[in-house]
Amino acid sequence: MPRISESKGRGDENSGYVRLFGNVDVGLLISRVQATVIRAGNELEKILEEKTSHSLKSTLDEALSNQIPLTPSQKVIVFRPSMPAKSGSPGVTGDILILDNSLKSVLVIEVKDGDTFDTKKASGELESMKKISGYVASITGYASSYYFCSFNQEDKEAIVTGAKGRFGIENAMTGRELCELLEIDYDQIREERNMLQSENLEYFLSELLQNTEIREIIEQMLQYEEEEIE
Repeated sequence: MPRISESKGRGDENSGYVRLFGNVDVGLLISRVQATVIRAGNELEKILEEKTSHSLKSTLDEALSNQIPLTPSQKVIVFRPSMPAKSGSPGVTGDILILDNSLKSVLVIEVKDGDTFDTKKASGELESMKKISGYVASITGYASSYYFCSFNQEDKEAIVTGAKGRFGIENAMTGRELCELLEIDYDQIREERNMLQSENLEYFLSELLQNTEIREIIEQMLQYEEEEIE
């Protein structure tokens, strides 16, 4: 998990966050939190790739040109698979593609750290997955399918809801299911990513308390609570 302390965020003192709170320091801090959340999503894809066995990984070109001999029990995992551009149609790139020779299947997977998606972006990603899976299926003759994986969500209905119904439950995948396909340990990854949670919380609170206005508000609230208890 990335550190808030290492995220820059947006430096604009007229940002939406600043206007929301009416406090520059708080607005800039929340912007850094948002930047950290985005970094966490990018970091997740790197972690998955690093954890996956080198023997399973390949490029799409190598897999499709048979430079890697596939056995009936072998799968090939491609990170950031790209479909070449065609006349009048730009190339597209996905997150993960799994070519399973034993099952004669092609799986294209979009990985998300959260479970609430930008609907416009999700629609574009959905189209990209359809194009890539169809492209590989046309070359291999394998059955194709595509999935949105919400890594930290165990409820597939929640994944579909988070995408505003852009796809059905048959196209939803949990992080645990993805890790099974990649042959890596889901629980270990979750545990490792959570190690910096306490540090991030302490840093966030420390930054808030450095602001005189915020400190005074908190002190007043605590004093009021103490008086209520008495």
